[in-house]
Amino acid sequence: MPLSINSVFIRPSTAQLSQTSQPLTTKSLSENLLKTTVNINPAAIYHPNNDPPAPSPETESIESMIARTQSPDYPQIAEGHKSAHQSLKLSFEEFQSALAHSDPDLADKKFGFTIEADGSLKVLDSSRQLSASDMDRLNELLNASSELKSAASSYRDASIALVAADATWGGNFTGGYILNKDNFANTIDLGALFLKKGTTPNADTLNGFFSSQLWSKGARMTHETVTQMPVGANKVDVTV
Repeated sequence: MPLSINSVFIRPSTAQLSQTSQPLTTKSLSENLLKTTVNINPAAIYHPNNDPPAPSPETESIESMIARTQSPDYPQIAEGHKSAHQSLKLSFEEFQSALAHSDPDLADKKFGFTIEADGSLKVLDSSRQLSASDMDRLNELLNASSELKSAASSYRDASIALVAADATWGGNFTGGYILNKDNFANTIDLGALFLKKGTTPNADTLNGFFSSQLWSKGARMTHETVTQMPVGANKVDVTV
């Protein structure tokens, strides 16, 4: 029996694709992709941080300073200073003894003296017991004693050498100062070194020590003064 195949005609749909008014661009694809991504992945939730900020590490200021070390010759220089001190003591005692005979009114008053940069002696009215006339007479008498002037000059030079030979830190605690002929008269009262001292500690007792006068009236060393030290002086870097 013959096989008959009937073609089935499917009528196309009347529906047509509507043309979009917006052209398809890379920008629109990116925007659509971004919206899709946002819908898939939940948004991150922001939690404010109420914790206090971590403290920043403290900084430490470090300054490098050139310091003076104690000279290897310090023991000999100290011995020379001790000898100069004894010579000055004897010369001043002789002056006071002569003053008791020539000017007893002045000998009964307490006074000090020092040496100027030019080598002349100057009376110091540390106890405020001297009148202007008293000071003039004492200045004349002090400078009339060549022995006392020579002893005072030697002691000043020995003191300057002692301070220069000591260490800035440590040592005998005198190296941290600047002592020279220009500032010696404002720093050291030579007469105070030999005043009679009582058993009770007081200002006179403290002034009886060279180091004590230097500590209380001396010019402290600075970084600039150390760097101006002569070539060959002992130096070492110190961090403070």
